[in-house]
Amino acid sequence: MTDTMLAAGGTAAERLLVHTALAAPTEPERGELVELAHRITDWAAFFELAQLNATVPLVRRSLLAAEVYSLVPPVVQARFEAVTQRIATANERRLAGVVPLLRRFDEEGIRCVVLKGMLFSTEIYHDPGYKRMNDLDILLEPEQIDAAIAIYRELGLFATSELLGKAPKVRAERSHHLPSFVSRDGALVVGTHWGLITPLTPYTIDYAAIWKRVRRIDFHGVPAWALAPEDNLHHLGIHLPYYKTGVRELGDIWNLARYASEDLDYDLLAAEIATAGTEGLMYHALSLAHRLVPNPNFAALLNRIEPRVDRFTHTDTARKIADVHTLLRSRSTHTSRIEKAYTEFNMTADPKEKLESFGRLWSGLLLAPTEEAARMSSLRDPGAMDTLGARVIAPYRLTRVFQRDLGKWLFPAALAKTVYDLGASYAGQLRTRTGFGGARPAPPGIEEYAARLGLTRADLQAVLDSQE
Repeated sequence: MTDTMLAAGGTAAERLLVHTALAAPTEPERGELVELAHRITDWAAFFELAQLNATVPLVRRSLLAAEVYSLVPPVVQARFEAVTQRIATANERRLAGVVPLLRRFDEEGIRCVVLKGMLFSTEIYHDPGYKRMNDLDILLEPEQIDAAIAIYRELGLFATSELLGKAPKVRAERSHHLPSFVSRDGALVVGTHWGLITPLTPYTIDYAAIWKRVRRIDFHGVPAWALAPEDNLHHLGIHLPYYKTGVRELGDIWNLARYASEDLDYDLLAAEIATAGTEGLMYHALSLAHRLVPNPNFAALLNRIEPRVDRFTHTDTARKIADVHTLLRSRSTHTSRIEKAYTEFNMTADPKEKLESFGRLWSGLLLAPTEEAARMSSLRDPGAMDTLGARVIAPYRLTRVFQRDLGKWLFPAALAKTVYDLGASYAGQLRTRTGFGGARPAPPGIEEYAARLGLTRADLQAVLDSQE
């Protein structure tokens, strides 16, 4: 394959961005990368495109490997290097905490499956700094969760739920993971999963089959486990955020498929998709990846699952892939900002702090910024009416995404609870001020919760900001 972009579109900069996101380019692909690099006239704009797609370290590495990095002006090189170094430093700190944790798991006989970026950095990219790692995601067998929590305690990690006075525990009927566990310095954040998607969705994952297919790996000198290629690709597809679909996310999909090559059984993957009922999720993910890096196996699988894809997903995916220019500029992290506001709302009992985060949560949901709304609607150079339409429809788009990820009824219930909790918080404040019902201590705010864990509010904010 000498061309990693469909013939339907793509400027030299757009094509170069995709080429630099190939973990192991063929010789023809490397040759085209070199040719494209010589055609770039605005490297500052190219850097902005790479930054929007969150692939700056990977792009820089590819340009260096192809011996064309010298074409980048020094001032733009400095921007590439600053971002790369910042990500490398954070990832190195995270990796330094990951290795002893996995060693303790192995010593205790816990089969720990390393998921997504941390695994791919070792096996596919051979570079722990190829992208920003928000956390270490792992999959454990449910009966091993309590032993894992004991190890977290032993290593000094705390659960974010403890800020709310809630002990972390398995709630298999309503969730597929524990609250994040975080090191005191914020360097290590661990996402502990016993499932790959919430049980509140209509999807049925065959975990018994997945655990039969796991394989032993060496992770930086420590024994660990990994999913089979089919299960890794399935996980990427069902876990792909609906609007955070830049090259950072899609690149893992096509690079995994290329790396696994003949070892990836697409018949098995198709069977697992049918069992799980995840045709819509996989159609969306594979279509976007296939649009940028065509793969005949993806095309065949898409044809197989398309008849069971719902109309909205089919139509919306077609809209997203219609224009390469727009697809490469549609990555949005707006849902993450809403999630952070919700987390901060629940982290405090102080009415003033609750009101502030409540405002950010609801304004983010109902009044999406113009630029984010345009990205979610895949608009290219929108006019005033298109922009207005995108902002009007944004709450529907966001609600649909959160219901997909959290379940049809949990999301509206969570929103309703924020209204109730805010009212209860101010009612409690009123009782305290009037003395009705006896004197009450002032409700704890975020700083007090942080202090109970030996942290500052800035420490907690740094942990939140490390999550995209």
